Amino acid sequence: MKVPEVIRRPKDLRKEMERKQTRIDTLRRFAQQLTAPPREVKVKSSPDPARFQALLAEAADEEQDLKKLEEERMQAMTEAVLAFSALPDERMIRIMELRYLEERSWEEIAEEMYMSESWTLKLHKAAVAVLCSNEE
Repeated sequence: MKVPEVIRRPKDLRKEMERKQTRIDTLRRFAQQLTAPPREVKVKSSPDPARFQALLAEAADEEQDLKKLEEERMQAMTEAVLAFSALPDERMIRIMELRYLEERSWEEIAEEMYMSESWTLKLHKAAVAVLCSNEE
């Protein structure tokens, strides 16, 4: 896997996990609505137990997928940490961890590192260059 992919993978997987979790929550809400007591508003059809079971089964499948994504994200984070450990400077390592593993903003990173944003960005650029040269 190329360095940019290794760096971005944990964040991409986190976003995919969030989408899955939203879908699971939506499916469960729909299933609850199917079993909720009737409201004063008249409904054209009666609750469908098969639809309820289908929604719950789909939610369970999504939860299984979510668990796989969690494992994949942990693996991706491990790969990123290993790549970062090859950097020659502790500050570079910390910047990469904060940016790609903790998903911090440049402003937050600069503040935590007691550096200017421009210096933080320069160190980041140098770190990426080192990682890319190590790849070849």
